[in-house]
Amino acid sequence: MKKRKKDEGGSLDSLLDTITTVVGILIILLIVVQLGADSAVKRIVEEKKEEDSKELMELAMKQFEEQKKSLLAEKNKLQLKLASENKEQAQLINEILKLENELAAKKKAMPPAPPKIQNLRQEKTKLDNDKKAIEVKVKKVKSLLVKAPKPTGQTLSKEVSLPNPKPAPPKAKPFRFLCRGGKIYPLDDPHLINRVTQEIQKAGIKPNKAKEYDGKKVLAHFFKAKPGNLFFQAIPRIDGSKRIIFDLRKKSAAGEDEAALAKASSKYLAALKGISPKTHYLQFEVFEDSFAIYLSARDLASKRNFPAGWKPILRGPETDCTLNLWTIYDLGRAALIASRPPPKPKPPAGKPTPPKKPANVLD
Repeated sequence: MKKRKKDEGGSLDSLLDTITTVVGILIILLIVVQLGADSAVKRIVEEKKEEDSKELMELAMKQFEEQKKSLLAEKNKLQLKLASENKEQAQLINEILKLENELAAKKKAMPPAPPKIQNLRQEKTKLDNDKKAIEVKVKKVKSLLVKAPKPTGQTLSKEVSLPNPKPAPPKAKPFRFLCRGGKIYPLDDPHLINRVTQEIQKAGIKPNKAKEYDGKKVLAHFFKAKPGNLFFQAIPRIDGSKRIIFDLRKKSAAGEDEAALAKASSKYLAALKGISPKTHYLQFEVFEDSFAIYLSARDLASKRNFPAGWKPILRGPETDCTLNLWTIYDLGRAALIASRPPPKPKPPAGKPTPPKKPANVLD
């Protein structure tokens, strides 16, 4: 019995070995089958990808060819259009050149402006210049009026005649008056000229053969002597043309205001009594601060029938006016004149030059 049991145990072991072997083989077969299936799937997928890539490439090439044909057709259309436009532009350029040539020919064929029109243009230019000069004078007058003292309690209204520029009467001599600082000063040029020449002689300063004076000596003597009259002091200076010019500086205590003009002792009225309206006319040099005194003095002169005129003056504080003496020369004047280039020759004689009209000094 023990032997039989031992044999049965041995047969079972063999069976188990066989079953294990079969199961192992089956597992191996399953693994092999699985691996074969995976490789087959991968191969199928790769083949499908290759087929799809070929189809996509063929489709892209087909679309490229179609776009190429479309672009070539568009290029041909643009080339035809450009050629047509260039032709039209060339035609336009030729037409423009033709019109310009016709215009130039017509300009050459036009006759020049007639002399009458040229004369009118010259006359117009002259009138424009006169107009500008008048506008400048009007601006100066307006500036004087703006800066004139404003009335307080008393009325300052005066009758003023409209300007009527005209020349002075024949052979009439000017007598000047300076209006500055709200006062009026008689400018007796002949008296002051005599005073200056006498002072030069008094100093012993004599001219040379060219009628030139030693300017330094003249300036030094006048600086010490301070010659003049009741209203002005004469102060010499030498200009760039070697002329000794005598500036006049008003004295601080001199001059008369509006209140003093109406008095019997007025020096302004005394100056008017010393001259005649038949032989003299009055010239008023008016600064911007003295328009009122000018109007009062002008009114008194008009009542005495004196012809008169005025001009606005703009000068610095150093000089009030200049003496009408222009023939006193410094040393070297003759040499300076000789060194200058000769004047241009006069044009050939044609129509006689009309005489110059006298300046309009009255208004």
